[in-house]
Amino acid sequence: MKNSLSNIILFFSFLIIQVLMSNFINFGPLLIIVVYPLFILTMPTTTPTSSLMLWAFAMGLGVDYFTDSIMGLNAAAAVFLAFVQPLVFKLVCRKGELENQIRPGLTELGLRRFLSFIFIGLVIHHVAIILLENFSLAFSLHSLIRIVLSLFVNTVLILLIEFGIFYKNWR
Repeated sequence: MKNSLSNIILFFSFLIIQVLMSNFINFGPLLIIVVYPLFILTMPTTTPTSSLMLWAFAMGLGVDYFTDSIMGLNAAAAVFLAFVQPLVFKLVCRKGELENQIRPGLTELGLRRFLSFIFIGLVIHHVAIILLENFSLAFSLHSLIRIVLSLFVNTVLILLIEFGIFYKNWR
């Protein structure tokens, strides 16, 4: 029960932060600012994939609705990210090493693994968004610059959020 309430509070917190950032700060056409992948990527490892995909769909649909973006764009990218989240976790961590952890965050994974985990997840998310926006499998130089710039900014932003909110041992 405590875990469900915590997930609901985190869900609405990330949704509100994402909507406020998207609606009130204009970053231009070259920058995609997203913080909601942190919610999807750091869901407890014991969460079933189907449940994780439902959370991701609700988050993406909420972001699409409240930010006036193309309906289904963020929802599709979020669901795809939720689908590959267990695979990314297995790629970053060895089998049996951290599978009993409640939340794959900075405290549990350490800085190097957490950065790898977030970076791989953001690459997957951003490539999905760009491919869906372009409605093509072709990449242009503009798309590549957009992905690289967005990856750098979002990785730093997510690291700051994780460090400031969830990382308790920094003092």
